Amino acid sequence: MNTFAKPVLANFWPAQVAKPVAQRITLEVSSYALAMGFCRTHDIQARDHIRQTVRDFREKFSRYAVTPDQIRRRQLVFFPRLRDIRFVDGELVLADPAPEHRHLRLHSPDLKDPKGANIRERHESYAKVVGDCLAEMYDGIAEAPDDMIHVTSTGYLSPSPVERMVAHKEWFDTTVTHSYHMGCYGAFPAIRMAHGFLSSSHFGVTPPKQRVDVVHTELLSAHHNLEDGSAQNIVAMTLFGDGFIKYSVCSDEYVRSHGLRGLRVLAFDEHLLPDSADEMTEVPAPHQFQMTLTIRVPIVIKQHVRRFVISLLQSAGIDFEREKHSIVFAIHPGGPRIVEHVQDELGLRDDYVGISKEVFRDNGNMTSATIPYILKRIVEEKAIAPGTRVVSLGFGPGMTVTGLVMEKV
Repeated sequence: MNTFAKPVLANFWPAQVAKPVAQRITLEVSSYALAMGFCRTHDIQARDHIRQTVRDFREKFSRYAVTPDQIRRRQLVFFPRLRDIRFVDGELVLADPAPEHRHLRLHSPDLKDPKGANIRERHESYAKVVGDCLAEMYDGIAEAPDDMIHVTSTGYLSPSPVERMVAHKEWFDTTVTHSYHMGCYGAFPAIRMAHGFLSSSHFGVTPPKQRVDVVHTELLSAHHNLEDGSAQNIVAMTLFGDGFIKYSVCSDEYVRSHGLRGLRVLAFDEHLLPDSADEMTEVPAPHQFQMTLTIRVPIVIKQHVRRFVISLLQSAGIDFEREKHSIVFAIHPGGPRIVEHVQDELGLRDDYVGISKEVFRDNGNMTSATIPYILKRIVEEKAIAPGTRVVSLGFGPGMTVTGLVMEKV
């Protein structure tokens, strides 16, 4: 009988496309942009009325925005460069970007049209940004993966930037599969797919495979909506950051031959939660993908997470209550309090969820790319010894709760 050792996640490699922006600056610029969008939409032209609108939106941001205490900074590719932002007579003024950054402009500096670029134009810019990012990620890498899985919820193109790169490199034996529009839990289905590609090859379905690369390209800043002054949109504008990361799902033989460190997959599970479909959504619109998060999201997660985690660990032969204090948790920080809600419900100590909180503070919510950033930190953390069990949890539209049980190797 053919046996197949459980695969390992390894070779985590994040990319920085733009210098992260301090959250206090993003709040100032974003509140101004929404105020200008409101003035254009409602034909407010009097200078005093414009100034009052700016003050009103600053007040709304003070109530609803994710604060600098919760997120320090975010990578935002489609955001004015700091040198293009200045204050004149106490008022914020946006300058036209430098020529090398023109492809990153979705709105005119004077914000005369709050709709900005249409969905096609945004995708053309997405293709440029992601194409350059992939070139950096795979610069000098000669050994082609057997498969590549492209994960994103923010840019859909056919052929995709990943397909274009593989064709350009003449990796004729590398297949490309797309795993799109699953939002914050997108890493989990991609890892399951990679596991399936490797395992099927060991049962004669395909030629033998040793390495599947998963690439996340999340460009949430391409979808800022300057016409919507609702609390939900303010949360979205100040919560999400851009994230780009690749990693490999490798066979045990590949890991040993290359001397890699990583996380061995032991079990996974996924459930759709009842009566929650409208709590988290992402819908394509004429100018951007419109994302919503209701205030019930943490409540729904808290209602179901304990039962899910107990069942998930049982599938790996682990008793949650007996062993939870020896397990490290990688929890997707969907918002400022999601990790705390899960921590409270499961009775976990701060140090067992600390990396999840740190990644959120340093990057914001990068949707599907967030969990890989957390797993990278766990692999690199020397205080987490080999043999430590790791439970990763993600939540997304549906609502969906999904999880992985892994072991550090």
